[in-house]
Amino acid sequence: MRTYFVLLTGFLLTLASCTREDRKLMLVRQEEEIDKFVMTLTKDTVFYQQGVVRAVLEKGSSANMADTAARGDTIYFYYAGHVFSKGKGELFHTNSDSVAAVYKRTLTPDQAVVRSGAVGEGKFLKGLDYGLTGMSPGEHSYVIFNADYGFGNITVGQVPRMSPLLFEIWVERIVKK
Repeated sequence: MRTYFVLLTGFLLTLASCTREDRKLMLVRQEEEIDKFVMTLTKDTVFYQQGVVRAVLEKGSSANMADTAARGDTIYFYYAGHVFSKGKGELFHTNSDSVAAVYKRTLTPDQAVVRSGAVGEGKFLKGLDYGLTGMSPGEHSYVIFNADYGFGNITVGQVPRMSPLLFEIWVERIVKK
C-alpha cells in the first residue's frame, strides 16, 4: 500500500509540473502573438507596463503627465472587450452603443453607461489596471494582455479559460485623486 501511495504521489507531482510548464508555455506563446499583432499596427505609441501592452490609436487631449491616469484616480471610459486572437477576436462585452450596433447586439440601459473606477486599486482586471495607467482624456487605445492578467484559468461568460484579452478603450475623462 505504501509503495502504491509513493508512486501515486510521484505521478501526481509529475502531472502537476507538466501542467505548470504547459501553462507557462501557453502564456509565452500568447505574449508572442500579442507582440506580432502590435508590430502590425501603424501607430507609433506603444507602452509596455508590467506585462501589459497599451497601443495608442488616438492620442488624448492631455499635454502633460500630471493630467494622465495614475493609481487612485477615477477614470471614465467606454470599452469593447475581445478575446484576443491575432487581433480583435470575438467580442464578449461592451458598454458602447456604437460597438454593440456593429456587432448587432442591443445593450440594456444599465449596460450602455460609461464605466468608471479607481485605477490600480483592484476594481478592474489586473491587465486593465496596468493598461489604464497613463491614459489621458480623449485617448483611444488597445489594452492587450495574456490570460494571467485577465480571467486566468476560469471560464467567464463567453471567455474561455486561459484566454488573452484585447480591450479597446475610449477615455471620456479622468478625475484626479
